[in-house]
Amino acid sequence: MKVGIVCEGRLAGEDAQVLEHFARRIVPQATVKAFPQGTKPELFAKAGDVAKSLFDTGHDRVVIVWDILPRWDKPDGEAQDLLDLQPSLVSAGVDTHPCLYKVAIHKELEAWLLADGSALSAVLSRPAHPVTVKDNKNAETEGNAKKKLEKLFATHNVPFGPQPSQGSYQPKLAALRIADQVPSNFGQLGKLKSFRHFGRALTEAC
Repeated sequence: MKVGIVCEGRLAGEDAQVLEHFARRIVPQATVKAFPQGTKPELFAKAGDVAKSLFDTGHDRVVIVWDILPRWDKPDGEAQDLLDLQPSLVSAGVDTHPCLYKVAIHKELEAWLLADGSALSAVLSRPAHPVTVKDNKNAETEGNAKKKLEKLFATHNVPFGPQPSQGSYQPKLAALRIADQVPSNFGQLGKLKSFRHFGRALTEAC
């Protein structure tokens, strides 16, 4: 199976890295590649054409993934985002494709990274500085998950890079390391509604 993930962000950015990582764990037999399109407005404008191109070049399923936040001056919520995305899909003729899936992350990718305490504990700990982080059962309702991650990294001064970067949350370095430490059964992350939706988008028959 060949899977294309159309998402926000840039090439080699944290969105593409983390989504590819989790998708390959969920469907290890599949060939998975992410196609980041920039900001959410850019993603929504291009999604239909990109999805059509992927289907035309042999992809068996396409999953469009985006963060609920930021809102980009739009009314709140997933329902509004789906309305904003729809014209692009209709224009490209893929809006009714049975293997096109739409997954809104509540409320941003960092919420998935905040969910499992064991993953964060493993990344934040050092031999002389063990750290225990509890599971975050409310990760999907965090108002600013990225800021909370930044605070955790600053508090524990994790040496992810040379000074003065040491202790700061550097997404391109840290996001994939956190994802890699999520347990094989996905732990608390696997209980999040939007992550379960992502899993169904990759596994259900279409």
